[in-house]
Order: sequence, then structure tokens, then C-alpha cells
Amino acid sequence: MSLANRPGYHTILENTTSIRDVLRWCVHHVPEVTPELLSRLQAMGVGVQMGAYRWVTSSDPNQVVGPAFRTIVDHGIQVGIHGDGVHIAPLNPWQHIHYATTGLNSFGQQVNAGQQLTREEALRLFTRSNPWFLRMEDKIGSIEPGKLADLVVLDRDYFAVPDADLKKIRSVLTIVGGKTSYSSGALAI
Repeated sequence: MSLANRPGYHTILENTTSIRDVLRWCVHHVPEVTPELLSRLQAMGVGVQMGAYRWVTSSDPNQVVGPAFRTIVDHGIQVGIHGDGVHIAPLNPWQHIHYATTGLNSFGQQVNAGQQLTREEALRLFTRSNPWFLRMEDKIGSIEPGKLADLVVLDRDYFAVPDADLKKIRSVLTIVGGKTSYSSGALAI
């Protein structure tokens, strides 16, 4: 049953103005959406978290799987992107980004045609956009004075590598909260 058809869902959100002012509501995964549903959610202040893990669960290239990335991003609703727990897919953002930008499943088959994101969009959705869902826009998501200085130095150029190499990207240096949490030793720091 799609979200739009779940009994009482919209009634609950539409009648919780005081809670809506304090909490941030979001819908995760969104395998089925329509522009009308996105507009209703947006009017209620709801954000959408798109799951980019479906590349491992699809085996039929004729069946569209996963969120309609392009439709959702172009709509203008508050949106972020995530992988999911490691019980479903590897906790490797580069594999999820590969799927979001190419629409290819783990067999190399096109399963989300016409819904791909650009690399810049995918990176933004994984980083700058997600803090909204945590009410942490002033602390994480970008490198700015006063924020926690979480960043990675990659072993290759994310914007220049061939699509297939997106899945091979690795960190050579990871800084969390301004402190080095991982170093491969490739950089003299």
C-alpha cells in the first residue's frame, strides 16, 4: 500500500500543528510518490529521505525500484538521501551514490531509468541536506566557521572518475569534529 493510501496518515499530520512546529516529520524510503503527494507532504512541512540502497535488492530491470530521485529533487520538497542499515546493503556511501547517479543495480542493469541525480546533487543530498532532518543545520553538513569540521579527503576525484569507479572511492583521511579519526597514511599530516 502506498503512503498516499494509508488510512489516517494525512489527517494525523494535518491536525498536529503544535507538534509540527517542534518536530521535523519525514518519510523514509518513498518507493512510490506522485507530485500531488509530494506537494501535500511539503505543505505539511514533511521532508523526504530517499533510500539509495535498492541497487542490491533489484533483479528485474523491467521493474523500477527505489525512489524516483529526479522527480523528488525537482519537486522542491526538503529532501536527503541515505543508505540504510548494513543488514540491507553495505554501509558504503559510494555504492549508494553510484546507484543514485547511474540507476544501475548490482548486476549492472538499468533499474531506475530517468531518475538519476547528478554527482553534485547526490553529494549535496548526502551532506548538506541531511542535517535538516536532525535539526543540526548549524552544526554539520558543510565546512563553515562554527560547525564541527567533519570532512574526508578522498583517494580520487569524485567529479572526474568514470561511473564504475565511484564504487571504489575510499577515504585517505577522515576528520570528525575537527579531529582525525582515520588516516591511511597516504598524506603527511
